[in-house]
Amino acid sequence: MSDTFTAYDPATLPAPVVAYLDAHDEKRYADVAALFAPGATVLDDGKTYEGIEAIRAWSETSSAEYTYTSTRTGQQAADGGQVVVRVRLDGNFPGGTVVLRYRFALQDGLIADLAIEV
Repeated sequence: MSDTFTAYDPATLPAPVVAYLDAHDEKRYADVAALFAPGATVLDDGKTYEGIEAIRAWSETSSAEYTYTSTRTGQQAADGGQVVVRVRLDGNFPGGTVVLRYRFALQDGLIADLAIEV
């Protein structure tokens, strides 16, 4: 994948990606977990979470630690089910603002892997 992002356009992204971003922003943790394949992994802040229960617990914990708003600012898509969405977070965490890349790998209509990177 190149470093070229296009404007965020949910109509052009796979449904599980948009559903995850919406559910995460709305703190619907059961909905977040339901979008992942049984053996899925999430890599966030240097830690790996594997399986539905670990991912659900991670989504609840990671959302509760700080208060923030998120703005989806760009996207990339590549063959093979890889999608990256760039998200700007503004909040009460150290630094106050960060731009993250949510790198999704999809399989059979579910999220197989998610890596959240700076």
